[in-house]
Amino acid sequence: MNNIPSDEREQCKKKRKASMCETSNLRKSRRKDNKNENEEVSTTLKLYDDPWKIKKTLTGSDLGTLSRLLLTIDLVRKQMLPMLGVDHARNAETREGASVRVWDMDAKSMHQLVLKRWPSAKSYVLLGNWNQDFVRRRDLKKGDEIGFHWDPYNHAFNFSVLQRAMLKN
Repeated sequence: MNNIPSDEREQCKKKRKASMCETSNLRKSRRKDNKNENEEVSTTLKLYDDPWKIKKTLTGSDLGTLSRLLLTIDLVRKQMLPMLGVDHARNAETREGASVRVWDMDAKSMHQLVLKRWPSAKSYVLLGNWNQDFVRRRDLKKGDEIGFHWDPYNHAFNFSVLQRAMLKN
């Protein structure tokens, strides 16, 4: 019935057993890999991601005659400088500052402002025609909430008035 010599049969059994062990080990390693992958992947469904990463409630100093919008160091370093690229980010630290394009989404108009570090206030400021192009033209008031977010396609920050301040009676 079996025409295969016993030595060959033993070798075949050993090969089959080794092959099965390799297959088993491969399955185990794949399970481990899948387990690690599952640990790093979030299964939480996020229905909405607020694009307005930079939000500011306007203060009196943002609306004054100095024509500057004060922004916190953390906010600028996390949400603005990385978008500008190395050279512009470096320029924002200098006296001249970095030129920044701002698209007013509500009024559909492009503006040019200068972002620079303001050492005395330990913050950053947007200078230039801030007062004329935004405060006066958009009739911004103390307590209004504004927002910016980076538009990678137009290489500009989008601007919008997110919420108007409540009027006091």
